[in-house]
Amino acid sequence: MRYIVIARSTRCSRVYLSVAFTVVLLYIMTTRVSAQTDTAENGRGLTRNMIEGGKTQGFLFTDVKGIRLQFSGYVQADFIHDFKEIGNIHAMQPSTIPVPSLSDGNTAFTVRQSRFAFTAFGAPDAKGRALKAVLEFDLWGSLSGAPRLRHAYIQHGKWTFGQYWSNFMDDDNWPNIMDYWGPNSYVWTRQVQLRFTQQLSPSMKFSVSAEQPGGDVSIPASWSNRTVYPDVTAAFQKNFGKNNISHIRLAGLLHPIDYRNADSTKKTSIGAAFNLSGNITLSKNDDIKFQFAYGTGYGKYSEDISGEGLDGYAGVNDKSITNINMLATWLYYDHFWTKSLGSTIGYGYLKLNTADLNMPAGTLKATHYASFNTTYYFTSFFKIAGEVLYGKRENTDDKSGDDIRAQFSAFFKF
Repeated sequence: MRYIVIARSTRCSRVYLSVAFTVVLLYIMTTRVSAQTDTAENGRGLTRNMIEGGKTQGFLFTDVKGIRLQFSGYVQADFIHDFKEIGNIHAMQPSTIPVPSLSDGNTAFTVRQSRFAFTAFGAPDAKGRALKAVLEFDLWGSLSGAPRLRHAYIQHGKWTFGQYWSNFMDDDNWPNIMDYWGPNSYVWTRQVQLRFTQQLSPSMKFSVSAEQPGGDVSIPASWSNRTVYPDVTAAFQKNFGKNNISHIRLAGLLHPIDYRNADSTKKTSIGAAFNLSGNITLSKNDDIKFQFAYGTGYGKYSEDISGEGLDGYAGVNDKSITNINMLATWLYYDHFWTKSLGSTIGYGYLKLNTADLNMPAGTLKATHYASFNTTYYFTSFFKIAGEVLYGKRENTDDKSGDDIRAQFSAFFKF
C-alpha cells in the first residue's frame, strides 16, 4: 500500500506540475500576444469579407519552372449552444427549425469551418495574361470533419473555368459574422461555371457566365428532373469612394428548370431573378453591406433553402411546374470600436409565395435571421468572437418555430 500511495502521489504531483506549467505557458503566450502592436491591419485584414474573397495571402513554399505554389487556410473552433431545437446544429439555418418550437437545447463543439487551399500562380502567357489555379477544401464533409471540396477553378486572363462562387452572388459584401452560413436570405452558392469578366474602367466591370444546370423542385414521384440547359448570369459592378473601396452591384439570372412529367413530356420552366447588392464604406470604422434579390424559380441560390425543392412545385394532377417566387433581402452594419475590437449587427428576411400555390400544409413560407457579435483581434492572424443569433421559421399554415443561439469562436489564419 505504501508504494501504491507513493506512486499515486508522484502521478498527482506530475499532473499538478503539468497543469501549472500549462497555465504559466498560456499566460506568457497571452501576455506576449496582447502586447503586440495594435495596428489597423489587425481587424481590417481579418474580416469575413477578406477571408471569403481570397484577399489574404498564405505561405509560398515552392517556386519551380515559373509556377509559384501557395498554401493558405485557417483553423476555426466553434462552441455553440442552442436554447431550442434546430436541425442544423453547426450553422444557423432557420428553415431547419421545428414547427412548433421544441424546448430541447443542444450544444455542439466543432471545427468544421476550418479550411485549407492550394493556389498555383503560373507565369503570364505571351500576351501577358495572368494564370492562376485554386483548390480549396473545408471540413464540412461529415460530422467527423472529412474534407469537402469548396473551390476548384482556373483563371486565365478574363476567363474563369471551374467551381467558384456563382456570378449571380456578390462575393465582396460578406458581413463580418462567425456563423458559417450567414444570413438566411444570402444568395450564396458555388457552381461549376464558365465566366468572362471585362474591366470597363478602373471603377466598373461587367461579367457573364454559364453555370451548371439543374433544378431544385418538389414534384410527384412519377416525374423526373433533367439537366439540359445551363444557368446564365450577367452582372455589372460600379466601385466608388476613396480608393474605389465601396461598390454597388446588379446581377441577373436565367435559370432553366428542365423536367419530364408523368406523361413523359419533356418541359422547361424558366426561373428568373435579379440581385442588387453593395458594400459601402461610411468611414474608416463603419461599413454597410446589403442585398435585395427578387425573382421566380431560383430557390436553389438561397443559403437557407437550397436543396429543399423550392424552385418550383407540381401536384399529382398538374401537367407543368409552377415556379415559386422568392424575396431575399438582408442588411448588416460592421463597426470597429478600436483597431482591434469590432462588432457586427444585422437582419435577414426570406419570403416565398408558397401559400398561394396550394402546397401541403406545413410548407415553408418565410424565415428570419438576426445576429450580433463582438470580435477581438489579437493580431492580424488570430481573433476570438462572441455571437448571439436568432432564427425563425414560418409555415403556410401560419404556425412558426424559433431558436436562440450563443456561439463563441476562435480563429487562426495561416
